[in-house]
Order: sequence, then structure tokens, then C-alpha cells
Amino acid sequence: MILPALEVCEHCSKLKAEHTSDVGHEYERNKRLPEWHGWHAFRRGAATNLNAIGVDDLTISQILGHSDVAITRKCYIKPVNENAVAAMQKLESKLESALIATQSPPIRMVKAVKGVM
Repeated sequence: MILPALEVCEHCSKLKAEHTSDVGHEYERNKRLPEWHGWHAFRRGAATNLNAIGVDDLTISQILGHSDVAITRKCYIKPVNENAVAAMQKLESKLESALIATQSPPIRMVKAVKGVM
């Protein structure tokens, strides 16, 4: 269910499987959606994120179905460098500000005057 949901057309948002020649354009994957890197990456990301929010390693190991918590710690829970996360958030904020500054001002909405036209 995950992979098909990520394989939608950039132009019409139809699933790749539902994209037929009668839509008037060639299928092009929506690049704004993340790429699927498989179940191992998904499970590793889930374990790392659960750990980051304070879930204990034994519980994470049970969620993943591991019989040995050492496997969970060694292969699934990855360290998160808080300095790197903060730096990327700062960069994202700066880029967002720069993009907003380069956009043209919004078009003013003209209110209809009662009785005119």
C-alpha cells in the first residue's frame, strides 16, 4: 500500500497503475513525494524515531518483533546528531525566507461594491 501511494503522477495525481493514455500527458512521478527505500529503511526509521521520543529499547524491540534487544540497538536504532538536525532546520528556515522574498506580491482582491454592475 505504501509504494503505490508514492507513485502518483506529477500532473494529475493519478496512481501509476491508473494512469492511462487517455489523460493527455505522459506519466511523470511526483518528485515532491519521498522515494520508498524498502521495509528495512522504514523499520530503522521507526525504531530511531521511537527512541527519539523516549520509547525504551526493549519496547521498540518488541514492536519490531526481535527476540534480542541487542539486534534492535545495533542495527535499527541510529544515533541522531542534534547539532546536525538544528543546522538543517536553520538552513530550511533561511531557504524558505529567501524563496518567499523572491515571490511576487499577492494579487489584491477587489471587493464588489453593491449596486455596481
